Amino acid sequence: MPASSRREFLKRAGAAALALAFVPRALAEDLIHLQRAELVKRQDAYHLIGGFVVKLNSALEEALQRGVKLSFLQQFEADRPRDFWFAEDIAIQRRSVRLSYHALLRYYQIEVDDSQTPYDRLEDALRALGDFRDWRVIEARVLERKHVYRGRVRMQLDTTQLAKPLQVNAVISSRWEIDSGWHAWPFKP
Repeated sequence: MPASSRREFLKRAGAAALALAFVPRALAEDLIHLQRAELVKRQDAYHLIGGFVVKLNSALEEALQRGVKLSFLQQFEADRPRDFWFAEDIAIQRRSVRLSYHALLRYYQIEVDDSQTPYDRLEDALRALGDFRDWRVIEARVLERKHVYRGRVRMQLDTTQLAKPLQVNAVISSRWEIDSGWHAWPFKP
């Protein structure tokens, strides 16, 4: 093969690989998207209300039906932007929300912290999976009225909680990539 055709082949192959590298991420972001996020003050703390809309692709739905427990990570961060320095971190909260299917009893189960809730339909379980459930995220005493703060939320499939053989599969396959990306908004106490 002449050198010029090799170069052309490598250029085309590199461009195709680069284009394909961005396709799974774009598809993965459509599976989880933010419906609503709002901070509400209740007594001595701010609670996050709202949630994400979660959908599963066919590979994840099949894995769930076969007994694989899916763990999702919900993250909240709040900081105070500053003009001449890095933003000051106010709160960093993470929690794991797990979705499982019990084939013998034919119900789905959502586990958040220490509570477990059964659901008959997958749609109902997915709605509960993305819900923030009045999540306490910031102590009111750490916020000052004179500042404007920035809140950020994110939800993703936590592949580190999968069984080891599935973790390897998750690394090489984009079917396991589910991530909402960070969504930020300003708020004032």
